[in-house]
Amino acid sequence: MNGPLSKDLSARSVRVRILSTMLAFMAGGLLIAGFVSYYVQFTVLEDRVNAELLQEVDEFQRIAELRQSDVGEDESTEDLMRAAIQSAVPGEHEAFLAFLDDRPQFKPQEQAFELGQPDTVEQILAAHEPGQTIFTDVIVDGEAVPAAIASVELYSDETPGTFVAANKIQSQREQIWISAITYTVVSLATLLASALVGLVVTGKLMRPIGDLRDATREITIYDLERRVPDPGTRDDVAALAQNFNRMLERIQEGYAHQRQFMSDVSHELRTPLTIVRGTLETTDPEDPADVTEGHEIALDELDRMNNLVTDLSTLAKTGRPDFVKFKDVNMAEFARTAFSRIEHLGPREWLLDSGTDVVAQADEDRLTQAVVQLAANAVRYSEPDTKIELKIQHMTLSGQSMIMVGVRDEGIGIAGADQARIFERFARVSESGGESGSGLGLAIVKAIAEAHGGSVSLTSRPGHGSTFTMIFPQDNTHVTDPKER
Repeated sequence: MNGPLSKDLSARSVRVRILSTMLAFMAGGLLIAGFVSYYVQFTVLEDRVNAELLQEVDEFQRIAELRQSDVGEDESTEDLMRAAIQSAVPGEHEAFLAFLDDRPQFKPQEQAFELGQPDTVEQILAAHEPGQTIFTDVIVDGEAVPAAIASVELYSDETPGTFVAANKIQSQREQIWISAITYTVVSLATLLASALVGLVVTGKLMRPIGDLRDATREITIYDLERRVPDPGTRDDVAALAQNFNRMLERIQEGYAHQRQFMSDVSHELRTPLTIVRGTLETTDPEDPADVTEGHEIALDELDRMNNLVTDLSTLAKTGRPDFVKFKDVNMAEFARTAFSRIEHLGPREWLLDSGTDVVAQADEDRLTQAVVQLAANAVRYSEPDTKIELKIQHMTLSGQSMIMVGVRDEGIGIAGADQARIFERFARVSESGGESGSGLGLAIVKAIAEAHGGSVSLTSRPGHGSTFTMIFPQDNTHVTDPKER
């Protein structure tokens, strides 16, 4: 299933997955927190009840010891049991019972429950062991109740006595269970509220993504004007929308440049093809001179086409990571080598100003290509016997070590209106006094300068010559990809 419906379902499934994951983590966290909390509470309750029973037995024993020290040998088991029960104060969930000769005799006037039921008495007597304190559970009203059963024996009275303390733990457990149920209800309500809030929040968050999805579905190469609405927030989704719009702007700009570039290329190739075709059509095959002239014209135009294709190939490589290959270049040696190449380009007064003897990270072949191109331009737009100077210097700009490569001529100069576009592809200025070029040379120089992390600039006045200057960092080891600059 394709189309808007499937995409809407896809968007909804993303919301469902986000909410499901969020709620699953919340539910898991609440479950673990509740389990640990109430497990600890139940454990603490068990320990507390056992400690309270042990405390009641210890208090009974202290009372017995005090009475024996006060009364002496006249103390009877019955008097001891009666006094102990009368002084005992049962807690909210406690009950006491005193036995004489295996018969229940004394109990507090007020206590939480009764231990004197026949079936309970039978359980106590069955569990009792003379001379020991036993901790066990007895059934009271169908409920298991922890109890401590302590034997009482006096040297002055042979009547056996038994003291029983019990703590009804179930009612306390029920209170904890009520708290657990309340916690569960509150947790479920929290999950439900979180789900509702999550639906609203994720809906708002997903809306820009939906707009982005719609834009990507509708944008074509024939309509790059569409933009994703900015949600006006300061989050990752808004940043995604803004970055997508900027990407569209770059694509639109690049596509416009590409179309203009292809238009210029077709125009540049059409001219020599037209000339070659016209020459061949008008050449008289019976006239040797006419054939010779046509042959020379065709070769000249083919050479120009070949140069144009070579320049286009160079420009096409400027976006590739391997357009420049950096290595250590001795700039003094480079200056001498480059100068030996350019001084044969034409009958000019060639000058070399190289006051630097430093090593820079650069692509020597590309730098040579740039210098030759600048020198060829200088020859093309200057008169014989005028000066052309190659200048290479080491300098510091804003605390950074830089290399400057410049070519200065005394040619016709460039008007201010042309200087703004001189480095564009297929840009040309007045060509009086020189041959026509492809219009790509300075664009190549600019690409080489930028690939070295630098730039190229122009200083010129009509009639007073021009100076082209490339500046780039001496250390280019950090430059890895032209697309990153």
